[in-house]
Amino acid sequence: MVAGDDPYTLGGAIGFIGNLVDAGDVLGSVARTSFASTVVWIPVTILYAVYATSRDFESVAYAVSRSRGVSQAAIVITKLLVNCTLVGAVYLLSTTALYLTKMAQWDVGASCSGFAQFVSIALMIALLLISMYAATFALYLLTMSVVASSVVAIAVSIFVMVWFPSTYGSGQPSLLLMLSPVYYLMNLCSLSMQNVGVIQVLLYAGGTVLVSVGVALVSLFVRTAVR
Repeated sequence: MVAGDDPYTLGGAIGFIGNLVDAGDVLGSVARTSFASTVVWIPVTILYAVYATSRDFESVAYAVSRSRGVSQAAIVITKLLVNCTLVGAVYLLSTTALYLTKMAQWDVGASCSGFAQFVSIALMIALLLISMYAATFALYLLTMSVVASSVVAIAVSIFVMVWFPSTYGSGQPSLLLMLSPVYYLMNLCSLSMQNVGVIQVLLYAGGTVLVSVGVALVSLFVRTAVR
């Protein structure tokens, strides 16, 4: 899950790198260490998405909402807004706590520029986790299977975590890699910003959410029509 010639230097390697200090940017090293825990958030986000979606769309409350004429679009958007906000907020709070704790452990002084860098990257990572939630949400509604959606989403993420490092440094990454949020997470969490920018992350996350909403609505429409 790590690749590169110099993991000590910020931007010298990609992946989830913790507790390695770049003497030229100690605050950046603190941020990179706090982001290393994001690797745990990948399966957590996927499993939470499957759990919450299966519970929401197989519940009596969903059936009641439909019987009252609430549209599928309104239900989908509401469920996504609530749960995506929760995922993003909890990630930001927990990562900020890790950042502040690591600053205290390493006895590093605060810096406005250093904290601004941390916040900007943390927000982009949160958006990517939100897009991962939305994609898993759509996958569950497409398969209507807790096991299938969980296994597929986690397996694809693991595949990218293994494949991307093996191709690192060989030129332009495959477009297939760039279809996964894990590709962007591995760059951002290591503060390797050479191939990933703010606009690229915003376009990817926004596009993924929109496509996921579309897939979810089509899946629910087909499911209702078949019944």
